[in-house]
Amino acid sequence: MSNDIQIFSTYIKASAQQVWDAITQSEFTTRWGYAGPTEIDQRVGGAYRNLSTDEMKEMGLGDVAINGEVLEIDPPTRLVLAWQPAWHPESEPTRLTWELTEFPSGLTLVQLTHDLSAAPEYAPEVAGGHDPGTGGGGWPWCLAGLKTLLETGQSMDDPAA
Repeated sequence: MSNDIQIFSTYIKASAQQVWDAITQSEFTTRWGYAGPTEIDQRVGGAYRNLSTDEMKEMGLGDVAINGEVLEIDPPTRLVLAWQPAWHPESEPTRLTWELTEFPSGLTLVQLTHDLSAAPEYAPEVAGGHDPGTGGGGWPWCLAGLKTLLETGQSMDDPAA
């Protein structure tokens, strides 16, 4: 895996439409990954925003964690976003591509490609492998949370789960 282009994938026992909804609708995005609500205008050129949670705000982040723009969209199989994290305002937006392939078996292959060529300095945090409680889980942790939510109905972080 190149540092500038990182590719992550997992199989999820859910339809492509269910996965699509989980990555584009706040009722789901608040239950996986870093748990922020999502606002997305699902058209090319539409705005994309991932809002901050109360915990993020307590750590000094503003109301918006991620700003972006919809670059390509083909529901429920492909979503390409310009992705600009608020904690790196000096960096250029990067390119985030979600590709969903549904199989007759009921599984969907989720492939997430993050092209960091415009901002390679934050490749280590995107790659994850550190404490998710301090924001270090990166995309592997987010995808694990997405998979857990869709397959069990529970948030991966929910102590009651």
